[in-house]
Amino acid sequence: MTRKQENNEFEAIGFDADDTLWENETLFYNAQKIFNEVLGNYNDNLDQKLLKIEKQNIEYYGYGVKGFILSLIETAIKLSNKKVDNDTINTFLNLGKNMLSEPVKILPGVKSNLRMLSKNYKLILITKGDLLDQERKIESSGLSKYFTHIEIVSEKNKTTYTRILNKYKINPKKFLMVGNSLKSDILPVTEIGGKGIYIPYQLTWELEKVDYDPKSKGYVQLDNISLIRAWLEKT
Repeated sequence: MTRKQENNEFEAIGFDADDTLWENETLFYNAQKIFNEVLGNYNDNLDQKLLKIEKQNIEYYGYGVKGFILSLIETAIKLSNKKVDNDTINTFLNLGKNMLSEPVKILPGVKSNLRMLSKNYKLILITKGDLLDQERKIESSGLSKYFTHIEIVSEKNKTTYTRILNKYKINPKKFLMVGNSLKSDILPVTEIGGKGIYIPYQLTWELEKVDYDPKSKGYVQLDNISLIRAWLEKT
């Protein structure tokens, strides 16, 4: 896509990171399987019990591996009536350390498409979660060179996106957001006048799930990041 072909409708394109640029939810899914195997004798509905505690703990710990592991431990203590042993707690702590040291696995097509899009658009990385972990993943990914700005935030909502766009003097109507979560990446942007490209990942955390509206004019769904350039050329 040359400068002449550039879509002038957008001043900047925002990208989510976890499960949009690299794998993330897979780590939590695999960790939760281990959690279920370790505590299976205590309860038959572990996933829902854990989800409830995770939801309550977001206010205290925010998003990310550390809050997840603390929620695992709290769930284990409650379901076992405080009888869970030290070895089990240690298993969960080591699980968290392994998750935090896991190599970043960039999703197919990400590097080449970011490289091409960065030639014609201002790209902004907007990711939520634990600061230290997000910084590590961004650095390890080698993708930061494609982004004009990088924002690590504690929550993604209308207030957050408005603040970021005001900070960089970007008109919301000229902003496009790309991500795998309708709840966090797409809907808040469309609510302030921007547009979104929803690219689902194979796994979605229950607390990020909302219904997809195929008739919505505020966003479109694409199968992968490689289809963005063609969509921009048609828009």
